[in-house]
Amino acid sequence: MHIVLSITAPIFLLIFLGYSAVKWQLLPQTILPSLGRFVLYFSLPSLIFTKLQSMVLSEAIDLNFLLIYGGAGLLSLILAVGLSRLLMKSDWQRAGVIGLGACMPNSSFIGLPLLLQVFDHAPTQAFVMVLMVENILLMPSALILIETISHHGNQSFYSKALSLIKRVLSNPIILAVLLGVGVSIADLPVPHFVMQSLTLLGDSAAPLALVVIGGGLVGVVIKGTWPSLALVASMKLLVFPLLVLGFLMFTPHMANELKVALIVFSAMPMLSIYPIVGGQYKANSFCASSLLITTLLSFITLNVLLVFII
Repeated sequence: MHIVLSITAPIFLLIFLGYSAVKWQLLPQTILPSLGRFVLYFSLPSLIFTKLQSMVLSEAIDLNFLLIYGGAGLLSLILAVGLSRLLMKSDWQRAGVIGLGACMPNSSFIGLPLLLQVFDHAPTQAFVMVLMVENILLMPSALILIETISHHGNQSFYSKALSLIKRVLSNPIILAVLLGVGVSIADLPVPHFVMQSLTLLGDSAAPLALVVIGGGLVGVVIKGTWPSLALVASMKLLVFPLLVLGFLMFTPHMANELKVALIVFSAMPMLSIYPIVGGQYKANSFCASSLLITTLLSFITLNVLLVFII
């Protein structure tokens, strides 16, 4: 247990540091969106590119990994929507928002920093594949579900789908994946001073992201029906990783570090922009409450999980 706490404690200490800095006004809360954009547009893409450009493509892709993560995510989405409709009598829009929270882990801001604590050399290929599945499959699927079934807005299905595709392809993280893979395939040289700059930017991704997460929790008030909050938290922290564990039973030959990465990423709390996305569907308070509760509970669930897999 001491080893496990030594892995998770730095993660949550930095989250607490971010919370304290904003709470005591050492950092203004208004700066958090800018810091978050810095991580998303500079730090994380730099980290991804520097790792990918030196990889052989065949080493970066594992079909079983993609199928397990994508399948478990889609099942979590479907189950969350179904249970929300059946048990909570939620309308389709609220059910879709709950489904999004159940299937979209916070891989970038918490998952990667935790993985860097677990391994001396974290399997970057796992992080890249997770980002591909989340941004190309899970996020678009959840948003298409919300938009289509709830009939939100006046756009046609084709317009909505085209808008989502453009959003995915303009994502700086996805662009970093595509650029890194392209440079790797073409075996293009990257100037040494450029790589040094990108490495410095990449090193800032994990700590800065955790500080942003902590600062974002300041002022969040728990609002929303408790059954719905319990549903989205349990689906994200328990059902998703349990589905991954179940699927992993059918892939005994997968590399152990990829198995651990799969489980770790699936057990993360939901993505940090969950309240922003939910705000488009008048669910900002519910999503912020869900993010707060799930992030706090993950300190317990992640520690218990790591006891069994490390």
